[in-house]
Amino acid sequence: MIELACDAVLARLEPLYRDHRNWPAERAAIARLIEQARTERNADLRALDRIRLANPDWFNAASMVGYSLYVDRFAGNLTGLMDRLDWLGHLGVRMLHPLPMTPGQAGDSDGGFAVADYCAVAPALGTIDEVGELTRKLHARGMVLAVDCVLNHCARDHPWAQAALGGDPDKREYFHVIEDRAIVDRREAELIDIFPETAPGNFTWEPELNASVWTSFYPFQWDLNWSNPAVFREMLAVLLFWANLGIDAFRLDSAPFLWKREGTNCRNLPETHQIVAGLRAALDIAAPGTILIAEAIERTADVLGYLEPADGGRACQMAYHNGLMAGIWYALARQDVRPAARLVADSALGRRDIAWLTYLRCHDDIIWSALGPLVEADELARIPAFFAGEGESFARGARFQVQAAALPNTVGTMASLLGGADSAALARYALMMTTLLALPGVPMLYMGDEIALENARADQAFADARWLNRPWMDWNLVDGPQNDRNFAARNRFFEVTRSLLALRAGLPMLDATAPAHVLGDADGLLLLERGEGTQRLLLAANFATMPRDIPDLSGWETMVAITGETRMTTILPAGTAVWYLSHE
Repeated sequence: MIELACDAVLARLEPLYRDHRNWPAERAAIARLIEQARTERNADLRALDRIRLANPDWFNAASMVGYSLYVDRFAGNLTGLMDRLDWLGHLGVRMLHPLPMTPGQAGDSDGGFAVADYCAVAPALGTIDEVGELTRKLHARGMVLAVDCVLNHCARDHPWAQAALGGDPDKREYFHVIEDRAIVDRREAELIDIFPETAPGNFTWEPELNASVWTSFYPFQWDLNWSNPAVFREMLAVLLFWANLGIDAFRLDSAPFLWKREGTNCRNLPETHQIVAGLRAALDIAAPGTILIAEAIERTADVLGYLEPADGGRACQMAYHNGLMAGIWYALARQDVRPAARLVADSALGRRDIAWLTYLRCHDDIIWSALGPLVEADELARIPAFFAGEGESFARGARFQVQAAALPNTVGTMASLLGGADSAALARYALMMTTLLALPGVPMLYMGDEIALENARADQAFADARWLNRPWMDWNLVDGPQNDRNFAARNRFFEVTRSLLALRAGLPMLDATAPAHVLGDADGLLLLERGEGTQRLLLAANFATMPRDIPDLSGWETMVAITGETRMTTILPAGTAVWYLSHE
């Protein structure tokens, strides 16, 4: 039976690799790798696999809320992180997502995303054994651990790249090494610069190779050559290594970029989807209780293929809903909820074993181009200026990566984009969080948002402006004295967050894939129904600057989530959101 399943994996890879000279050997090596990982998986993880296979939508419960963090900036190291698990549990977190913990490129490592060793932990953070301890502690609490798998590129410091620089012909083929400058120029014309200000271009000249290397992001991040089956085998081995350590979910960083084909922009190609489906199929044999999360920051229509492959098979179980995140911020800036409402309607999923990952902030920038098809260009162009604090704006963010004929993106922490930690910012935070937590998907929080952590100070920032929204966690804002005014102000953000998460956890109609129907999106008022039958909830979110009348409320009872108030109200004040529950 296992042999048949493995044959199915290899059959999926056959169209990609059958013409490669090393495919027969790599095909056998991949089969051995899968079988070895399957047999080495320990009894506890196998038991967890069985539970999850019996409940394939296990990650979609309303109580499943994620929390993304940098280990060093949050708690110093893995020991410090484990010391904070009680606090995270009290907040209501069930999925913990530490950003890259692997050793990175010496010096600037793009926040750890230039990986120098895929199967180790950065010494400053801890050890592999401590990761295993963390997984066991999380599982004992009913929590799960997600980690990054950086599929598109590795560090120039990585042994594969160093071997290529040293003249190893096999490792040279792990990368896209192009000797002909005319080919490089032709490819550049087809591609988009990811970091036009800090790392323009998609290729880096390497004198030791007497050639250019494909580097979509930074010159020290060498794109892997996924048309070589050895790269598939190596990266599958990485996933299986961490899966057997107890990791529950893998965030597939930069998933859209894997396959390169001339004449295209090399994003979201069919071959890329085949690679992701092949990784999923292999995990389904060796570690079926794990899930894959696509970090595909693209237009929503291009992301759907990672969740619902055209052939009806399995690929990722979650995908970041970048468009919806941008739509909520747009609603706050322009009092227009129509783009967000349209995205909810257009991104309905047809299966229960998949879900969107929804969020408001993360370690990266807000990319406004996701709203391009839904918002007029001149209207959308106002948004980066608004969140950079220009004109009559409360925001304190900044522009990021301005490139010709494209909108600049936005950076900044949630609190800074909302105007700080005063009562007006708290009200905006409550509006945004109450909206987020009622939308379809598994919500992911970002470290410090729950205590209104503001932008990193100038002396903490790097050349890459995204470090503005990667400040160090200030535990004085958590553990400080009750009579400290600053502590009290930040604690209000924490209590709003904790109360909302606790409320959401008890509402089954807010599980990630419960039906969602937009009932209204006019005049800045979003009306969204979740659930069905007697298990229904109505979100009314007023992003307008004026009160709005809510239409017919017969059959509903009010729950004002933050205060616990239950009186009916048909007039919703400006900048507030309410959940109504069905009493049928």
